Amino acid sequence: MQQALTDVLRPEEKAVLRLRGLYERHGYQKYRMGRFEEYGLYLEHKNFLTSENVITFTDLNGRLMALKPDVTLSIVKDAAAKGQTRRLYYIENVYRPAKDGTSFREISQAGLELVGDVTPHAAAEVVLLAS
Repeated sequence: MQQALTDVLRPEEKAVLRLRGLYERHGYQKYRMGRFEEYGLYLEHKNFLTSENVITFTDLNGRLMALKPDVTLSIVKDAAAKGQTRRLYYIENVYRPAKDGTSFREISQAGLELVGDVTPHAAAEVVLLAS
């Protein structure tokens, strides 16, 4: 007997597939970003972050970079630069302080963003999809 492809997936992988399908059926496009972002973005918006602790390093060009602690800030920055209303979803790993406060952990974060000219109907749709 042939096994269905989804039968070999872990529960969290199945959940990701369901979320992707839901978001794409509602017209959201996948947003993919790199692991790194310039640290200045997080410094400017540190009140948005859950912690001020961010993993940083200097890249080969001398820029101070960070392992992303969040995805939303990068999406908003990119959408604002393009001046467009964008319907985006993401499933990305982010890097945040561990609960013990002595190390960092990598966690998977999934969500959707509607950036730009947002109508009341579109805002209600986001709330519905997020619940």
